[in-house]
Amino acid sequence: MTLNFKNRRQKLFEVIEDGVALIPSGNYVTKSHDTDFPFRQDSNFNYLTGFGEPQALLVIAKNHSEHKTFLFLRPKDQLAELWSGRRLGVEKAQKELGIDKVFSIDELDKELPNILLGHKHIYLDMFHNQGFLQKVLGFCQKIGMGKKNKKHKPEKFINLPPIIGKMRLIKEAGEIKLLKRAATISSHAHKAAMAFASPGKNESEVTALMDYISRKEGGHGNAYESIVAGGDNANILHYVDNNMVLNDKELLLIDAGAEFHLYASDITRTFPINGKYTPEQKDLYQIVLEAQEAAIGQVKVGKTLTENHNIAVKILAQGLKDLGVFNESVEEIIEKNLHRTYYPHGTGHWLGLDVHDNSPYLTDELNDIKFTAGMVFTVEPGLYLPKNDEKVPKNLRGIGIRIEDDILVTDKGFENLSKDIPKSIQEVEDTCATDYTTFLL
Repeated sequence: MTLNFKNRRQKLFEVIEDGVALIPSGNYVTKSHDTDFPFRQDSNFNYLTGFGEPQALLVIAKNHSEHKTFLFLRPKDQLAELWSGRRLGVEKAQKELGIDKVFSIDELDKELPNILLGHKHIYLDMFHNQGFLQKVLGFCQKIGMGKKNKKHKPEKFINLPPIIGKMRLIKEAGEIKLLKRAATISSHAHKAAMAFASPGKNESEVTALMDYISRKEGGHGNAYESIVAGGDNANILHYVDNNMVLNDKELLLIDAGAEFHLYASDITRTFPINGKYTPEQKDLYQIVLEAQEAAIGQVKVGKTLTENHNIAVKILAQGLKDLGVFNESVEEIIEKNLHRTYYPHGTGHWLGLDVHDNSPYLTDELNDIKFTAGMVFTVEPGLYLPKNDEKVPKNLRGIGIRIEDDILVTDKGFENLSKDIPKSIQEVEDTCATDYTTFLL
């Protein structure tokens, strides 16, 4: 598995016009007092460097006389490494990362203004790191005061993430392997959860089992906070308390995905806590499953996420009408957005280094991005009928269902990366009847 970080940097170099691109690494985030959350590298920085340390800065300079790329990072420090872990250091980074010139981060204030000089444009994230933005503005002010220097001075800031987002939209072969591995790890965790869950157990126990399976299979934690929602909790879209007792004759919605080398999976299954769907649950589940399979089935080069969504919405609207939730025609349900009461979200999003990958959904002309081989996204229709909604037939209240898979666009159509996780009613019930300890081996 090879990821060509140097090639990615070259592509970005070719895009920036008379400019310098500044991409900071992630940093430590305080959890409480003097304790930090586990460090997670910034996705764009990782995409361009593969370097996993905090407190670093990648610089790509169009007009520098000697170098195209620079990296500022933490220097070797024996005491700091004793407490907080090993550092690559300037010397090794110069050899191993393929960067033209590496500096200690302690030299940033001295060296970065010299690199910025000679460039009219500065490309950086203008909205999510205000502290760094202010620091760069200070450097520009300092440069501007040097009136005798005949080199260009920065005069325009350009938001960089959308540019990198376009690059990240189509995955390389190495990225696809990582996404497949993340999905495979998640498939083991989801199947174990189906086999393990039963009335009387707690959502927290299921969460813990999935976390264990994911780690055991080589995952690097969760791509996002797991949603393990029993019964009416499934009608809270981003329910993450995961602390309620599971009840007989209710469903358990699990939206959880492993992260592997920072690449995400994002998968949802909804299954019966006691192992058998009730007739009402089957009816609702089959509607969602039909919507999902129809949306996935039309995926091919040239189609769009909007087309995916519209296919799913039509089937969900028809299902809500058939079950007596609405009396209006399907056309009226959709035209008046009545379905959004019970299906308030979209049918999919891009997937990659971020669970909601930061890539564009529209072209520069504001048209939908069309599918191209190498794009990866989710397909995740659902229906959510809250327990306290008296407009819903009584036997359907308190049921929330979502089914989600990770889909790769190929030249021949698509590949479902999460296909190994059961989702037909019979397959799910069969998996619920298995011994969960087989997944612990």
